[in-house]
Amino acid sequence: MAGIVAVSFAVRFAAALGHSTPLYFPDEYIYSAISRSLAEHGHPLIRGSSAHFPAMVEPLLAAPFWLTHDPELAYRLTQAENALAMSLAAIPMYLLLRRLGGGPWAGLAAAALTVASPDLFFSSFVLADAIAYPLVLGAVYLGVCALSRPSRGAQLGFAGLAVLATFTRIQYVFLPLVFVGAALVVERGSVRSVWRRFRLSLLLYGAPIAFAAVLGPRRLLGYYSGVADLHVRPGAIVHWIGTDSMLLAYAAGFALVPAALVGLAFALWRPRSREECGLAAISVGLLLGLFAEAALYATNGSDRFQERYLMILLPLVFPAFWLWFRRGRPAPRAVALIALVLLVLSARVPLSGYTVSDAKQDSPFLLGIFRLEKAVGIGDGSLAVALAAAALACIAAAAAFRARLAYVAVAATLVASTAVSIAAVSFDHVVVRSVRTTLLPPDARWIDHAGLAQTTLIQTPATPHARAHEQLFWNRSLGRVLFLDDASPIDAFGSPRVRVAPDGRLVSGGQTLRGPLAISNYAVRARLAGAVAVARGAGYELWRPLGTPRMAMFVGGLYQDGWLANGGHITLWPASDGRVEGTLRLPLSLPRDTRRTVLQLRGPGVNRRVVVKPGHATVVELRVSHRGPWTLNFHTNHPGYLQPDDRPISVQALLPTFSGSFCGTAPPGALA
Repeated sequence: MAGIVAVSFAVRFAAALGHSTPLYFPDEYIYSAISRSLAEHGHPLIRGSSAHFPAMVEPLLAAPFWLTHDPELAYRLTQAENALAMSLAAIPMYLLLRRLGGGPWAGLAAAALTVASPDLFFSSFVLADAIAYPLVLGAVYLGVCALSRPSRGAQLGFAGLAVLATFTRIQYVFLPLVFVGAALVVERGSVRSVWRRFRLSLLLYGAPIAFAAVLGPRRLLGYYSGVADLHVRPGAIVHWIGTDSMLLAYAAGFALVPAALVGLAFALWRPRSREECGLAAISVGLLLGLFAEAALYATNGSDRFQERYLMILLPLVFPAFWLWFRRGRPAPRAVALIALVLLVLSARVPLSGYTVSDAKQDSPFLLGIFRLEKAVGIGDGSLAVALAAAALACIAAAAAFRARLAYVAVAATLVASTAVSIAAVSFDHVVVRSVRTTLLPPDARWIDHAGLAQTTLIQTPATPHARAHEQLFWNRSLGRVLFLDDASPIDAFGSPRVRVAPDGRLVSGGQTLRGPLAISNYAVRARLAGAVAVARGAGYELWRPLGTPRMAMFVGGLYQDGWLANGGHITLWPASDGRVEGTLRLPLSLPRDTRRTVLQLRGPGVNRRVVVKPGHATVVELRVSHRGPWTLNFHTNHPGYLQPDDRPISVQALLPTFSGSFCGTAPPGALA
């Protein structure tokens, strides 16, 4: 048992070392920000504001790591903690099998399958799932103990783990209801027997449920109060329950699923012991609750397989399979029929339709399948998955009639789970390398290492939220985030605005910004007076003030790769005399093998059509004489769309230059 835990921890932590930066946003940023705030200030704050975040167990456990004041070390220690927590989940599953009458080898098989689950993939992330995993499985074990012999210790143990699981992942808030429902099943519907045996549990759960009803979900759930606004659409929920059932059967490895379903049915219908009935009732209660949550979430904007919500169900497949095997493998024809249904599904419903775009992001199983498809092609990958699923379904059917093949089914499931885990981790490492290259410079702590004081990050329109989250995670000196113009909020924790005054000053909440600034230039270019650019990275420029920073020129709609958007604007702010006087030069071009594009330019004193031909370059010169800020708008009626992100574009452009008098006249030195 110790060996299984140790090997699992070592393997999972080694895999986490290849996961070199967070990428599951905003969740990973939220958890890390609260942990850092607890370590540094003793309060759960995010950018200085109260988090109102009920899932506090993971931030509390990780908070000591942030006392090192080293984000890299804190990140790695959190990953190690997660790998250990998920590996320790093997222990309650081992104990559960022994409680059900299984021998040491059955217990070790349950433990091995628990840590071989593809969902241990989440140990690499700064998320609460890793901590919740052993807590919920521990609650299942203690729940079975309490249902079989309702001692005070077992009931208090279950209640304690249920509370910890809830304050780790709020999705497990229904665990007490599962226990009460399971008690009714075990007592065969006798309310009097439930009250007599489980009075302590009922009293423990009654007060919090009444308190929650008085407060209401909005005040109780804080950050998760949006749950109260979710819409229930029965047809869509049924669709997603069916989809989740099929994909969860895939993720569980097919081979054990048919017998496990029959085992649960017999344990509920004709239980041989209170332990059997208790496990079946708790398993079914968890399944119904988690499926309802996942389907509700999927029908309200997150239309994808929510394996992350269902991950706790995979380790419960083997105990249900064991119940069936221990009974002498009853109803073999029913097992074979379910296996046949799975076989038909694997042949008729290819998984390639579920691995497109973002549909796979919450499913390590689908990530593993996508990795296979990338390696051998979609057609060959789909065929390989279908053949493997068919083989596992055939093993499941054969095991119903030959006892020895039950061991083959267990071994095949272990091999399949390990293979999917390896594929998912492999794909994750590819994604992380891409994210690290795209969203971070080589020195992830480039803002901290610039040696400036507390810095304000200014998020500009169209900038991907993940870019801001990466900088905030790695750089402790970023004290706040402000949003310019139509920039969208990066999370639910405030979106204070910043505007540019007529004289170019940056103003937020009535106060002029005077400190260091990190300004996003993902789809814009900003040039300041009264500040010098000291560093650049990941689509941001870091400016050190030399007095009061002022916006001199702002180009909205110029991407980092040199393409202009289909529409945008160029704004110049005036010199101290209040005027903009001079000539704006805008270099435009188009690469070969594109199409002729007409760019419309409109502004004070300007109304021009500029034709840009493929393979040619031109410089547009515009004379400007204007009092106050001067803005030139540009757009095209026939945009192109750049792959792979399908951005609407017009022509290529270099950064405009202005010769004359404006706010940027004789600016201090800046990066080339």
